[in-house]
Formats: sequence, structure tokens, C-alpha cells
Amino acid sequence: MASTYREILLTRGYRMRLLAVLMFANTLNFADRAILAAVAEPMRLDLGLSDVQIGLLQGLAFAITYSVVGIPVGWLAERYSRLKLLAACVLFFSAATGLCGFVTSFVQLFALRILVGVGEGSFMAPASSLLADHYPGNRRASALGIVMLGTPVGFFVGSFFGGFVAETFGWRATFQIMSIPGLVVALLLLLTLKEPPRGLADNVPPRTSAPPGLWTVFRHLFKQPSFRHILAGAVLCTCAANAIGQFQFIFLVRTYGLTLSQAGALSGTISLVALGIGMVVGGSGSDHLERHDRRWYLWLPAIGVALAAMCYALGFALSSVWATAGFLMLGGIFFATYFAPIYSLVQTIAGVHMRASAIAIFGVFTGLLGAGLGPTITGAVSDWAAREQFAMGSFDAMCRGGRAISGSDAVDRACQAASAAGMRGALIIVCLLFVWAALHFLLATRTIQRAMSTDKAAFRGEPDNS
Repeated sequence: MASTYREILLTRGYRMRLLAVLMFANTLNFADRAILAAVAEPMRLDLGLSDVQIGLLQGLAFAITYSVVGIPVGWLAERYSRLKLLAACVLFFSAATGLCGFVTSFVQLFALRILVGVGEGSFMAPASSLLADHYPGNRRASALGIVMLGTPVGFFVGSFFGGFVAETFGWRATFQIMSIPGLVVALLLLLTLKEPPRGLADNVPPRTSAPPGLWTVFRHLFKQPSFRHILAGAVLCTCAANAIGQFQFIFLVRTYGLTLSQAGALSGTISLVALGIGMVVGGSGSDHLERHDRRWYLWLPAIGVALAAMCYALGFALSSVWATAGFLMLGGIFFATYFAPIYSLVQTIAGVHMRASAIAIFGVFTGLLGAGLGPTITGAVSDWAAREQFAMGSFDAMCRGGRAISGSDAVDRACQAASAAGMRGALIIVCLLFVWAALHFLLATRTIQRAMSTDKAAFRGEPDNS
């Protein structure tokens, strides 16, 4: 039976199909996130939302369940069909996305974004576990980099499509239409892929005992100093990247006066080109450089995010929209090199029978502290900075949703200018988190060799007790 599985599931054709379907599912995840950013401005005006409320919707509301749900899903993925889990979760978050088009208040939208997080938070643990069963360790980052191409493609589709539909048919229709592709993805997962034996690519014999419990996995990971630094760096990167990703669209509209469709096309193109190049370079580049020194799995991300900090800060500070676009694209390329090697390292440190649980635990921290706090804090800083910039009285009393509640055109222009300045300042400040993350990745190189030398014990699904 094992040889039959190897003949089918490890062929080039089947693995290409696996990568394509998982990338399609990942595209849907990130298209949904980009659509919320694309419709944020008309939604803000319609519902009278502040920047901190927009930040809560894009950050904490989504991240609460996005992060926590990974733990039970990771536990289930170690024991049951990962493909069925993925299909069910895609259908769930697609339905919740469609319902977002019918809300009439911030509270309703907040509750539905929590439900969206339930579905999307169930992707990474089973998907990365499936990939690891089809690719050996020295090819895993490259494969993960291809699946992660769904991130830039999703941001492009969500930004471009979301901006166009919101401008043409309204922001509510954008959510409703976006719920439809989930059915197609669920059918592809169930009808075109097969559930592989655990450890297939590593030629590990089937496990006769139950998989390790979550607490065992937690102890195995956190006893490694390198893992603690990798996690800290990933949390900081996620915090900064989610803040930039969710507010970049809004920044372009406010600062340069672009229409929704113009901002969607520009923001989507920046994400598509930048993250696409960065993820491929990060995945294939780290796998190639690893032949010379395994620490390149950390050196490459450290260099990338440090350069990203400089490029992003310059981009947000410039007054030309095209110069800004160029630097934001460079920043995205450098930043995205971190994804594949870091997630590949987590899988290597964990081992065959702990991979899904390890990614789930990793996701709790990056989700709650990174994706949750990044946009929320950035929105709060933007509101604070807008109040400081407003020189015509009380910003909160005179401005609602970044526009004047009443009064002259001068007051309205002052409200818009303060909102734009506040957003610029908040995004420049958040770039410092990338520099902090780079320091943690460099610190992890001091002990990563020992962590990776526990592979044999981890492949048996046992924690290292040395």
C-alpha cells in the first residue's frame, strides 16, 4: 500500500495538482482580507466608522478566532482527513463573507468577521502538514513558497475586483459575490486530491501509537531557544505586515485622492508583483543556500525584513504616488522572503507527527499578537495622529469617518487632510517592527543547528529529551 501511495502521490503531476489546489484555496483566503480593505472607505462613510474600528475589523475581530481555531484544527488534522477539514472550513468562511454584505452596524460586522476567522484560520495547519508529506525537508520551503503565491494573487484579486465592484455596485455586493468561489475550491479539494499517509515523503513507517498531545508539542517547541526567537520575529513581522496590508489601500485613497478602482488596481499590482517575487525567492533561495549553510533559512529572512523596513518607510513618506508605489513594491519583495523559510523551519523543528499542531501553535501567537494587534494599534495611532493634526477644533466633534459632520468645505478638507496625515504617520512608525524582527532572526541562528539536529527524534514523532 505504501509503495502504491508513493507511485501516485509523489509523482510530479500529482504534486503539481496539489500545489495548484492549495494555492487556489490560499488565494481565496487572502482575497477576502483584501476585499475588506478595498471596501473600507465607502463602508466607513456608510456606517460612520473610525480608523480604530476599521483596525478592529481587519485585526482583532478576525484574529481572535483565526488564531485560536488553529489549535483544535491542528489537533484534528493530526488524527483525521486534512482534505475534508479544509473543504468544510472553506465553505464556512465563504458563507460568513457573503453575510457581511447584509450588515447594518459595526457590531454585526465585527461578529461576522469573527466567523470568517474561524474558516480562514483552519487553512495553514492542515495545508502545511499535507505539503510536508509530499516534499522532503530540502524542498519544503520551495513548495510552501508556491502555495503562498496565493497571498499576492489573493491580494491582487481582492483589491482589483473589490475596488471595481464596490465602485460600480456598492460595497455590500462585493462581499456577496466573493462568497461564491468557496464552493468551487471545496469541490476541488475533495474530488481531485487524496489523503496521504503521514511522513510519506520522509519514508517514515506508520505510527502505531496516538500522535503527541498539544502540551507535548508545546514543550518540544518552546524548549528550543531558536524557536522562541523565530516566533518573536514572526509575530513582529505579522504585526507590521498586516497593518501595512490592511491600510495600504486606504492610504492610497486618502493621500493621493485615487478612486476605489484606481487604488484597487495599484494596490493589487503592488501586492501581486512584490509578494509573488519575494515568496518565490525566499522559498527557492533558502533551499538553495541551505546547501552551503542551514542558517541561511534565518539569514535570508533577517536581511529581507531589515531592507523592507527602509523601503516601506520611504514609500509612505514620499509625496509622489508613483515613487511611493515603487518603494512599496520593493518593500514587499524584501519582506516576503521571510515566509517560506520560517514556516519550513517550524515544520523541521516539529517533525512528522507534530507538524499540524506546531503550525497551529505558531499561528495562535502570530495571529493574536500579530494579525490581531497590528491593524488595531495602527488604526488607534492613526486616529490619535489625526486629532493632533486637526487645527480647527475637536477632530472627534467635527469629523466623522474622516469627513466633516457639518460645516464648510474648509472643515471637510481639514478633516480629510488630518485623516491622511494620521494614516501616513502610523504606517511609518509600524515599519520599525521589521527591524526588531530581523534582530530576533539573527539571534535564532546561534542555536538553530542544534534544533535542526533533533530531526531524527522529531521524525519519529518524539520530543527531543536531550
